[in-house]
Amino acid sequence: MTSSRYEIDDEIYITDLLTNEDIPSFVKYLNNPTIYTNTLKIPYPYSTNDGEDFIKFLKSESLNSTRFFTIRLQANNELIGACGLHRSIKNERRTEIGYWLGKNEWKNLVRIEAQIFHWNKASMRVVEKCGFTFEGILRKRVHKNGQDIDVHLYALILE
Repeated sequence: MTSSRYEIDDEIYITDLLTNEDIPSFVKYLNNPTIYTNTLKIPYPYSTNDGEDFIKFLKSESLNSTRFFTIRLQANNELIGACGLHRSIKNERRTEIGYWLGKNEWKNLVRIEAQIFHWNKASMRVVEKCGFTFEGILRKRVHKNGQDIDVHLYALILE
């Protein structure tokens, strides 16, 4: 299977690759009561068996219903977080998103930004419901299909 890799910056990247070699990272980062408290399906304490069961679950799921991405360090490829999209019922018009980031990375993260095309009102509502604050319009911020496009800037400040 070919995996996709998306460079975020010189420290982290995102990929859809997940193997049993990632289980120690799951155990290391998910044995955290704060992550347990703020997620629905991550058990606490988190064991090696939990990691094995999760990977088996993902391998058994159809790509039509589940997508899973890992957040990794450039320096050593260590898994430090994850994000997943899951549709539990085929053809249902709803998808659930879940995500977590290992505590060691919290100290470096103080701001999450979303830049949304001015016409995408649905995405604006989603980030607002997630606690993001509208900060303004970035005029002609991006260029696409021969047009300069305004984007709305939203931010979530982590304190």
